[in-house]
Parts: sequence; structure tokens; C-alpha cells
Amino acid sequence: MYCELHNHLYGSLTAERLYTIGKRNPNPRWNIFTDSYEKAYGRIIEPSKFFEEYDTLEKFSKLYYFNHRGPFPEFQAKFNLIIALVPFTIDEIKNITEQIVLDHARENVSHTEYRIMFPPNEERDIFERRIQAICCGLEEGEALALKEGLNIRSEAILSLHRNQNTIENYNWLKELMAKDSLVNDRLTGIDFCHIEEGFPPKEKEGFFNRVLSDNKIDPNSALAIVYHVAESYEDKTPFSASRWVWESVKYGAHRLGHCIALGVDPKYFANSIRKESTKERVDQLNWELTHYEEITRFGEYYSRQEIEKNLKECHHSPLSNQNVKIHIDEISIRYLRTLQDYILNFVKESNSVIESCPSSNFYIGMIHNAKEHPLKRFVENKVKVTIGSDDPGIFDTNLQKEYTMAKEIGLSEQEIETIRTKSFLYTSALLSGRTKSS
Repeated sequence: MYCELHNHLYGSLTAERLYTIGKRNPNPRWNIFTDSYEKAYGRIIEPSKFFEEYDTLEKFSKLYYFNHRGPFPEFQAKFNLIIALVPFTIDEIKNITEQIVLDHARENVSHTEYRIMFPPNEERDIFERRIQAICCGLEEGEALALKEGLNIRSEAILSLHRNQNTIENYNWLKELMAKDSLVNDRLTGIDFCHIEEGFPPKEKEGFFNRVLSDNKIDPNSALAIVYHVAESYEDKTPFSASRWVWESVKYGAHRLGHCIALGVDPKYFANSIRKESTKERVDQLNWELTHYEEITRFGEYYSRQEIEKNLKECHHSPLSNQNVKIHIDEISIRYLRTLQDYILNFVKESNSVIESCPSSNFYIGMIHNAKEHPLKRFVENKVKVTIGSDDPGIFDTNLQKEYTMAKEIGLSEQEIETIRTKSFLYTSALLSGRTKSS
């Protein structure tokens, strides 16, 4: 049996199911998809002729699947096809949830946690009803599975927006949990996903403290903090992206989504030019100075004098409001490995768990080959790790296929089996302290 801990509910819609839903929807929100698709792919799609052009499941699937290496905006454009085609009514949410739970039960998944994000500025009544619909769908899905002799435990994780309504939505959620026992039972975590560029973990330190404090006050409604980080980092160097993982752990995240920049082979960045804001650069250099002794225990690194020199240049540069260009040369590659090793050890010594999603990482992370994939390095460094399918509908995969891919990445059968069994120790309820390991 498998434990699925990184899965987005609507990203689990198969092409066939989404195609059927879309054709039945009288009022798709086309602009959500067409605008982002044109921007990402440079192609205009005419809504009035959509189902004429994509008149077969095969044609629709080719549009829907994200099975090429490309940046996050290209993936998001595909996900926006889901947002455009689904009505997102209360009944639909419940029905989709129960069907996806049943799908997972049939795929030998016995524990699963689904992430769901609502539109920004959602009205409170709709917010609550949608959460309740998901929780009802989880319960009904388990009942359907049980009729087929299949046992599965399904839970929900609410994905909050990084840049708005975080506290308000969290308060609404906690108040709903206090008055609705089903929601309290099924809602076991909060997540931050979507675009991570421009939203450093340090901005969430106060919020993380609030959640962790609430968990101690009322363990029966404790929520795990799961956090997408270092998956998409077009706005920074891999040095800074790796530091973001360190910050996420430091501030108390229970599980970390992807962490590609931390585990990918540094040679992946060879001869590239990375850009980041002067502010990000200053944050990175100050952090390196603060943790210099710890970093250099793991290998050679820039000298203190060089870091201080770069920091002074940032402070006195007339271009302080512009991006800094960093050339990743052979020396940078060696030093990046040292930094990664330090942070990997920091993660290993913590209680945090990395969620690695092989297919997703190959495509969104634009990993060239199996040798570069971060999963093997996570395992070699004895980091606690679980394998997830992320958005199996869009990636045309499932959890079993992701475990098979782990073997192609270079993990032994014993290492894969260890990940499978230990994943059951990394559930949201266990990590948050809501339940104890038996």
C-alpha cells in the first residue's frame, strides 16, 4: 500500500473526466485559460471553436498533459484549463472529491492528503461550504471504496495564498473546524503553493509561529504546515533558493514541497547566468556571513573577505534597485555543493520532510536526466523524504508510476521500500502532533 502526501485535488482530474466536465459546462471561464496560454505558449485559442478543434479525447489530452520540460508559467497555463472548465459548484466539488478518493483506493493508496486552493477574495460563506463539500466528498469516497473492499484514509490540506488573505482565511478555517466535527477530522494541514517567486519564507515567520502556537494550545485541531519551496526560482540564484529551504525549516514547516534547487546536481547550472534582486543578494550574503562557520564545515567556500566585499558593493552600487547577475562557473559549482550539503544536513537534523515528485520535477524543474534528479541526493544525505504524484492528471501519472521512476533515478529497491513504509510516519496529523505514532 502507498501513502500519498503531495497531491493537488483538481490536478488529479484525468483528461477524460475533465473533458466530460468541460463539455457539460455551459459557461466555462475561458479567459482564465486562454490569456495564460497565449502568454506562456504564444498561441491564441478561440473559445467559441474549442470543442470543434479538440473534438476527440486524444486531441484534448495532448493539450491538457504537461509532459515537456518548461517553466512554471507553462504548467500553470495547463492547470488553468482545469480552472476554466470546471464549474466549481458545491455538488461538483463533492462528486469530484469522492471519485478521486475512489481512484486512489483502486491504485493501492491507503492514505492520501489532497490540497485545494480557493479563488482569492472568496466570500466566507462560499469558503466554508466548499471546505465542507470536500470533507463530505472524502467521507463518501471512502464509503465507495469500502464497498469494493478497499480501505483508504483521505484528508484535506487548504492551500493559502502567499500574498493575500492568509490570516483571514486561516481564522475562518479554525473557526469552522471548531464548529464542524467533520471538517476538524478531515482538514489536517495548510499549504502554500502556486508562484513562489517574490514571496520569501521569512515573510511567513510570524504566521508559522501563530500556527505552531495554536497547535500546542489545541492539539486536537493541529494543522501541519506544508510549504512549496525551491521548486520554481527564476528570480534568484540556486544559492538563495537553497537558503529559502533552510528558512522554511527554521520557521517550522513540517513538510517541504520539491526543494529542487537544494538537491539538484550543481553541474546542472554550469555556465549559466542567474539574476536576483539586490535585496535578495544582500539577504544571501548576510546569511552566509552569519552561518559561515557551519557552511565551511562541509567543504570549501567563498572567503569571508570576498563575501564582505560583495556585500559592500551591493550597498554602494548605483544600480541597487536593479538585478544582480551571477555567473555560475566551476568555482561556483563547487561552492554551491558545499552550501547544499550544509542545508541538506540541516534538514536531516530537523523534523522536516521533503516531498519529492519525480515527474513534476523533471518537467517543471526542467531536470535534464535521471542523474541530476534531486531525489537520489536526498536519500544519500539521509533526509526524510516521501514521494508524491503532485498533479497526476496533468502529468498523466499515478503514485505507483512515480515510485517506478524512483528506480530509474537510481534508488535501490530497499531505498524505495524504505520511503514507501516511512511515508506513513510523515502524515500531517502525526507531524503536527494531532495524533501519535502507534
